[in-house]
Amino acid sequence: MMKFWKKGTAVMLACLTAVSLAACGGGSGGSASGTGDGGSGGGESTGGTTDNGEIVKLVVWGVGTADTEDCNEVAAAVSEITREKIGVEIELVRGQDAEQINLALSSGEAIDLLNYNNVNGQLATIVRNSYATGLDELVEQYGQGALEVINPVDLDACRFGGVLYALPDMKDTSHSAGFSMRKDIVDELGITVPEMGTYDDMYEILKKVHEAYPDMYPLVPTWAGGGMQESFPIDPLGDNLGVLENAFSDSTKVVNYYAMDSYREFCEMMYKWNQEGLIMPDATTTTENNLLSGNGFAMFENWKPGKEFENYKSTGKEVVFMKVIEPYKYTDCSNGNSFIIPYSSPHPEKAMELWNLMYTDAEVSNLLINGIEGKHWVYTDDSKTTITTPEGVDPNASGYSSVDWSWPNQQLTPVWEGTDTDLWEQLNKFNNEGAASPAHGFSWDSSSVMNQVTACNNVISSYHTALRWGAMDPAENLPKFIAELEAAGINEIIAEKQKQLDEFLAGK
Repeated sequence: MMKFWKKGTAVMLACLTAVSLAACGGGSGGSASGTGDGGSGGGESTGGTTDNGEIVKLVVWGVGTADTEDCNEVAAAVSEITREKIGVEIELVRGQDAEQINLALSSGEAIDLLNYNNVNGQLATIVRNSYATGLDELVEQYGQGALEVINPVDLDACRFGGVLYALPDMKDTSHSAGFSMRKDIVDELGITVPEMGTYDDMYEILKKVHEAYPDMYPLVPTWAGGGMQESFPIDPLGDNLGVLENAFSDSTKVVNYYAMDSYREFCEMMYKWNQEGLIMPDATTTTENNLLSGNGFAMFENWKPGKEFENYKSTGKEVVFMKVIEPYKYTDCSNGNSFIIPYSSPHPEKAMELWNLMYTDAEVSNLLINGIEGKHWVYTDDSKTTITTPEGVDPNASGYSSVDWSWPNQQLTPVWEGTDTDLWEQLNKFNNEGAASPAHGFSWDSSSVMNQVTACNNVISSYHTALRWGAMDPAENLPKFIAELEAAGINEIIAEKQKQLDEFLAGK
């Protein structure tokens, strides 16, 4: 019997805090089969069915919006399979935000598998707060199927202090960035979009669009509030407060991201673009998402095989991509958007068995990702390799959004009509060809410099978004920004991060 350390303070909070969240709208009611010793702190968790054959109920928190009724229907269909195979049934919850997740974890709510995509800082934050169960023994006993399909390089990125806390999803574990732009406008103006281009290429495209459509926003944020995908080939080393400037090089020198020449040059370029009317005027303050579906032409975006169709499903607009960064791997890319077994799980062994099925059972994976056949999707033909939405169903309002990248193994599912039938082969090729940063697998522990981290983040919030969207003159404001960061302690952060990185590399 394995023992799992439980966070005592969270258990005390659990007695004081009641989390009231609606299934699929942001929460759960906990495990119906009782918490047992594993959920009450310091005891052993039996997991599994009891001697009298009782079925264990597991609570699973995913991401993405979905109707409660649809989540319940999917959970019932999954449970029909899992009752027989591993003796469990599930309650499925989707749509919770960072605040709801943090409240549930800090209060010790009984959750057995939780996707941490919406948590700021993702896995590093989860581990720092002691919210995750260590997986090394669990995965060896109950997750061998998952280990057979996971790339060991990506698995190492889920370790902190040598302990495994997450499993990488079978998504894009390499990172490639550039621009997506509306295909209808590109075609109408006869614009040639190179597959791999430069910012100068993008500048010329934006000028053509602005001239032809003066009322359109040539470049818009990726998400509300000035959201922008990373535009440099850096390894952020956890939080951008000290980075490797070029993940393609062998250099392991940690530098100030905001003092890089490339950062200054980018801010200068964006200021010029803004002055010429090529950027949405309220890019830093807009509350809108999916701006390409409205009056926007292009946005910064990460690329992976199948991304064009993914955008079409979310915006209703066909897009063309121009990459500016070749694929590469850094730690946060490999361990992002995944699941944990929370420390408060009453049944960690059974949670690991379910997690293993998500990696290995095609029917379970397809139900969780795409929903119910006939209601949320149908096969396009008898080959059963491609699916589409049923006739009369709006793919953007079907009641159960796919969000395939957020589940353990999307590669077990049929591809959607409109994508290449060999999409999963393309994705694996993309992942395997990504050059690994020399710091890949490094985990940053900022606990010794948390005051400096907080102070620096406060400074960053005053400058960074405005500078990179060209809303501030970098000639005047970038020196102030750097000086305030140094006063806030960024050099101390960099020194500590360099020390930890050097120790990590020496131990590899």
